[in-house]
Amino acid sequence: MPLPKRFLARLRRLPLRLRTRLRGGTEGLHPSVVKGSGLTFVENRPYQVGDDPRLINWPLTARTGEPVIKRFEASRELILWLVVDPSPSMYLGDPVTPIRWALELMGAACATIQATGDRIGLIVPGDGRTPALRLAPKRGKAYGLRLLERLLERPPAVPTPAAWQEALGHWGEHGKGHRLWIFSNGAGLQGLSPLLKPLAARHKVVWFAPRLPKKRWSFHAGMEWPDPGLPASIERQQWNALEDPVARMGKWLKAGGA
Repeated sequence: MPLPKRFLARLRRLPLRLRTRLRGGTEGLHPSVVKGSGLTFVENRPYQVGDDPRLINWPLTARTGEPVIKRFEASRELILWLVVDPSPSMYLGDPVTPIRWALELMGAACATIQATGDRIGLIVPGDGRTPALRLAPKRGKAYGLRLLERLLERPPAVPTPAAWQEALGHWGEHGKGHRLWIFSNGAGLQGLSPLLKPLAARHKVVWFAPRLPKKRWSFHAGMEWPDPGLPASIERQQWNALEDPVARMGKWLKAGGA
């Protein structure tokens, strides 16, 4: 199913928070959790035993009479994983389904990542009939559109804790500082909490949940999904599903949400 032209036009008008990036290598716009030699000067501080003497600020040391070193912060590219709950309730709703709401938010994320030169990947759990989908993070507008199209092609699935484990694999066991954005109304997240708890200690995890006005959502009227019990370290963003999701994502990004 091709992506609607109107949707793509709105993505091009998205007010991006970041429009330029550093060139070359893996140096990016985002602060690294690993401190050390890099491109961005952070501060001068007193010399401590074990510090690299090559970082000594000799002019300041001469003025103060005490050894002072320059501290830098390394910069890196951002890696964003989009995780989508494929449970059947995500495909039901009036006038907007949660999966359509998630798709437009993901499109906004792809447009932002494409503009900043960072990488984006996709994880969707499966079930006994549908295999899990895992697309490694890559750059480029064409790849971002491919992620959205692959999601559109998939049927609903009922993920179990084992299915979530298979989809996540060994993601997050190595490295730090990646982003994991979960798009779900909460119905298919049962059993995910134990898997996310150790990951949230190493990476930033955000759960995007649609807020469903009961009077206008006929399928969800009077229906409450059980809380999946995700760790408190996971940020929750609950947005009105009837609000323009592309514009809402733009506001969040401009406020520093990424």
